[in-house]
Amino acid sequence: MPGFSLLRIIQVGFKSLRLHKLRSGLTMLGMIIGVWAVITLVAIGEGASRDAQEQIKALGAQNVIIRSIKPISDKVQLQGEMQWEAIYGLKNSDAVRIQETIPGVKRVLPILRHRKNVMHGRRAKDCQLIGTFPHYPDFTKANLVAGEFLNEIEESRKENTCVLTMSLAGFLFPGKNPLGQEVIVRGRESQQVFKVKGILQERADAEKLPQASDPAGHTILANVYIPLSTFKALYGIKDIDLSVGSVAVNIVELSEIRVEFGSVEEVIPALPLIREALDKPRRRAGASEGVDTDYEIQVPINELNALKAQKARDTRMLLYIACISLLVGGIGIMNIMLATVTERTREIGVRRALGATRADITVQFLVETLMLSLIGGGIGVVGGWGFAAFRHHILNTTTIVTDWSVIVAFGLSVMIGLFFGLYPARRAAHLDPIEALRHA
Repeated sequence: MPGFSLLRIIQVGFKSLRLHKLRSGLTMLGMIIGVWAVITLVAIGEGASRDAQEQIKALGAQNVIIRSIKPISDKVQLQGEMQWEAIYGLKNSDAVRIQETIPGVKRVLPILRHRKNVMHGRRAKDCQLIGTFPHYPDFTKANLVAGEFLNEIEESRKENTCVLTMSLAGFLFPGKNPLGQEVIVRGRESQQVFKVKGILQERADAEKLPQASDPAGHTILANVYIPLSTFKALYGIKDIDLSVGSVAVNIVELSEIRVEFGSVEEVIPALPLIREALDKPRRRAGASEGVDTDYEIQVPINELNALKAQKARDTRMLLYIACISLLVGGIGIMNIMLATVTERTREIGVRRALGATRADITVQFLVETLMLSLIGGGIGVVGGWGFAAFRHHILNTTTIVTDWSVIVAFGLSVMIGLFFGLYPARRAAHLDPIEALRHA
């Protein structure tokens, strides 16, 4: 029966593999490494891409972020000996104009940042003092882990309340509940006392950018949030920098403006309108001297789309590299099967003499090749999946095994094995029976 014949062929194939365990293992090694590489490389690429996409999504796909930057040809005024003053950046009128004139705008979030020092008891740390509106967490998707965020009443009354980031709260209040406690925010000319009312955990590092830097150039990751009205009343819009060897005063009304649209589809068409709304008053103010760009626009949806396109290119490159390993494994199978044909020439002659057809001999050797590919591919799948799980759960690095990578890797190992096994099988089938019987 055909079923019995196929079963017999499989049994003979297993017997042949067991007789040469080391050779069979080395032959499968190429397939194991190739499949392992495909699954692992794709999993690492998917994990890195997921992390980056989550950081960008945390900024909001429906948002446009506008930040003040110091122009390259910054116009500074000498105010006195060793004191310089620069006026640039976004203004309150820019935020109002965008809110009132750009179609599709849902709401606008103005932000003002200065570098300060925050202290509680004997503990002190450099920080970013951020003046903003109560809906800041909604814009940034930040997680309020304790207490409350700023509210409209505090904004209107210019109250001295604040919200701390988790890391800063843990540093200033080790083992204590910071809610209801007071912190002192110190600047060059004054210090103010703020009451802590909430603890905020931001979702992504990208949310904290751009960061102020300390005199040594290190990034400041601690944030203190206060009402924007309180910020302007207590500190004004002058940011004094002593790290340049002289007194540099930067006058910036708003460090950042975030614009939220009703839908993602409204973001891209609105970009030219936003640029026009920002450039028009600047052209009027500097008509005779030219206009310097003192802002930059970041569009998370553009970055997300670019990242997805880059991820697709990277995935293809990883697949190409891993497929080379599979190709090498296929060549190894072909070499070993050709050696097997030479070793079993007399056996092939006996089978032909007993009535086996060329098709029977071809199937016999293809089945042995298929078994090598299946076993090697299966071990590669288990190894790749296991390494990805180890990296994800033990090393705490995002690693995502996709179904398609497993299917593609295993399927390629089988197809490549059969393709490279076809030539040895046909060569065995076309041996002359009489010459094969004479083979010593």
